[in-house]
Amino acid sequence: MRFLSRKPGLERIWQICIILIATSSFLSAKDWDIVTIEGREYVTATNVANFYKIERLERQGNKRIFRHPSLIMEWTIGTQAIYVNRIKFNLSLNIAEIKGHALISTVDLAKLIDPVVRPSYIKKPIDFDTVVIDPGHGGHDTGAKGRKGFEKNYNLDLSLRLKSALERRGFRIVMTRSDDRFIELGHRVAIANAQKRAIFISIHHNSTAGRTATGVETYALAPQGTASTNEANRAGWSSSLSGNIRDAENIALATAVHAHVIHDLKPTDRGIKRARFNVLRGINKPAILYEGGFLTNPTEAAKIHDPAYRQRTAESIANAVVKFKSAVGKK
Repeated sequence: MRFLSRKPGLERIWQICIILIATSSFLSAKDWDIVTIEGREYVTATNVANFYKIERLERQGNKRIFRHPSLIMEWTIGTQAIYVNRIKFNLSLNIAEIKGHALISTVDLAKLIDPVVRPSYIKKPIDFDTVVIDPGHGGHDTGAKGRKGFEKNYNLDLSLRLKSALERRGFRIVMTRSDDRFIELGHRVAIANAQKRAIFISIHHNSTAGRTATGVETYALAPQGTASTNEANRAGWSSSLSGNIRDAENIALATAVHAHVIHDLKPTDRGIKRARFNVLRGINKPAILYEGGFLTNPTEAAKIHDPAYRQRTAESIANAVVKFKSAVGKK
């Protein structure tokens, strides 16, 4: 997706990560002109721009571009993807259109747009000194199969590299597994929840039926009242889970990690997504699941197989955690 202004640097992208710690409480109904479409509530792009005092709202065909000094946001009618300072976010519902007006659902307005553009609504600091690292799969559960190895092994190697990188930066590390063994998902959650002052990062690599899919995606738990972006049947809109108490922190941590990896490694950006993965559902602290590329894509699998690439990934994620802590921790 091309923006019309100069490409923002990592520091500008990080401004959005800080802003995302905003409160998840929604706005007063009096602020919005609600439009109902097929039983769901929406508001127009013009209403959004006026409320947040966005300096300019541009219309280019089916695109709507919001411009502000520290924010460029782009919507495309008929899609679920929006871009905020070049970082891709996946909505729960498509951007709709009525009589030439682009509209966003109030669910996505409350859970994504409002936290992004209202920096004055900051929650209490997130105080942590521990990172729980969860290498996905293990033992008989091999995960995806690449041309040169199994996902479980790449997950573990990257996680151990991340452990060393974070320890060098002063963090205490707890691993859900440190060798090739199978750990039940519920036990992984229990390990994480037993830690105080911690965040949780689950490390995975992707696969698909074809060979062409490529790129990195980062998941936070889908908030209550939203659908999982990776569920074809769009089920689970009303689910309330333990992990939802950390909705704002979850999306902020996902943004921090995703923005750093996209900036540092330049992979295809598949976006920040929301899903109800079992390993995220019961976590009572900020938690994300990172998918570091497709083992079913020969070119990407070769990169993942390269120890130097896994080391660069570990350093990038570790730097993201440091920035996240400095932005949201006690001042």
